[in-house]
Formats: sequence, C-alpha cells, structure tokens
Amino acid sequence: MNEWRRTRFGNPAAWYTGIGILLLAFTLWIPWLSASRTARVETRGDRLANALLDATEGFLLPLDEADLQILLSRFYLTAASRGVRIKDVKRVEPAPDGSLLLLTNKHYCLQVSETPLDPQSRPGKNTVASLEVVAWPLNATSPGHCVYFYPQDDSRAYSRNLRRGYRGIKKNYRPEPGACHRRPGGGGARKAQYPGVDDERWILY
Repeated sequence: MNEWRRTRFGNPAAWYTGIGILLLAFTLWIPWLSASRTARVETRGDRLANALLDATEGFLLPLDEADLQILLSRFYLTAASRGVRIKDVKRVEPAPDGSLLLLTNKHYCLQVSETPLDPQSRPGKNTVASLEVVAWPLNATSPGHCVYFYPQDDSRAYSRNLRRGYRGIKKNYRPEPGACHRRPGGGGARKAQYPGVDDERWILY
C-alpha cells in the first residue's frame, strides 16, 4: 500500500495537477469553439445573401407573386449548387412592410427589397429601380453578429452591427430598405468603409 502511494498515480498532488491541466485546457477550448461556431454561422449567412442577390438577376420591378416564386426557386437552386445548406431556410409570410421577400433560417434573416431612389436626384427617363439583399441575425443571442449587404447597384459590404443591433423581423430591429446604403456626404465610393444611412459603419469586402 505504501509503495503504491509513492508512485505517480497514488500521489494526490498528481491527481490535482492532472485535473487542473484538464480544466485549463477546457477553458481554452471553449473560446475557440465559440469563435469557430460564429465564423461558420456568419459565413453561411453571407453565402446565402450572395446566392439570393444572384437569384434576382434579370428581374424587373415591380415583382408580383409569380416572380417571387421563381426568384425563390432560383435562390434554392443557386445556394444548393454552391454547397450552402438550405434545409432550414423558410419564407416568412406575409412579408413585413417594405420587404418583397423575407426568409429565415436557424440564425439569420434574409430580405429582398426595393432600393428607394435618392430623393435629392432627378430620375432620368430610363431610370430603373434596383433590388438589395440584407442578411442579419435572427435574434440577439445568435452566434452570428454581422450584417451583410448585397445591392444590385453598388458594392457589397458588411457591418459588425454594433450601433443598431439589428435582430429579428420586428419593426425598428430590422434594416429598412435603403438604410445600408452610403449616407449622403459620407465619403467617396472608393473608400473601404462608409457611414450608412442607418449610422452603422459599413465595410466593403
């Protein structure tokens, strides 16, 4: 018995040291796991928004219900062909005011809307309205935090969602059409970031 206690496995200090090392490794593993999940969720939200914008190509406003059904089918085909998971993506009906099409999955909302024309500019004879796609977190506890903006008439951008805290589909918590565009006087189009109409800081990528 005394000989066993003298061994490495019979020494209580060795057990305590081993347990401490395991707990330390566990505390280091938790942040890595959380960061990995956040990156995975946000990447999927970004890729879904990209596929949804590509699905809008060729559509002219205004869109009727038949157009929206075709757009939705094209989106599913586009996303699936790129290996993006679409099993849990569903349509929200009726769409909120200002939204032409609203989709949700486990962590993100995706919205197709018409970009409002600039009230300070005079539309030309052949001026055609454009569409925009925005993806934002479904709720405040979602592992994804970033908002992704894909307009037909401008460069794509994302926001870390620090000011507005976009989440869910209720009014005042979801991006309004045109809110993610560059604020008038917010800098040149070549800058890597810009203040949006919604006062968020948007970063081109």
